[in-house]
Amino acid sequence: MDKLTYYRDTIQTLLIDYYNLNQQQNQNNPICDRLALDPERDQYLWLRTGWDGKKRVQHIILYLQIQNGKIWIEEDSTNFCIADDLLNADIPKQDIILGFQHPSKRHLTEFATNSENEILLIR
Repeated sequence: MDKLTYYRDTIQTLLIDYYNLNQQQNQNNPICDRLALDPERDQYLWLRTGWDGKKRVQHIILYLQIQNGKIWIEEDSTNFCIADDLLNADIPKQDIILGFQHPSKRHLTEFATNSENEILLIR
């Protein structure tokens, strides 16, 4: 299996596992969670929508994408810590970018940066 296929399969497996675990724990919750897995465009999204009384609930739980062979974690509002699970799946740190971190701070993490673009932003 090539690297990109492995990354796609790993992301989808993790998101489905997280989603199913969450659904088992929140079966009577009127607010709905949705998974949107798009391996063709390498976009992977778990979002929550619904109504809490008169208040609209709508937010992203987890959002990942693959760009130029790297996995971008754009949002992670879970307690699962998907970066650790990606590492446990043997995806190297240099292929994981914490997109939710400001570009000027990413070099302070143990994970990859989007090097050329971030160097321009830091200057």
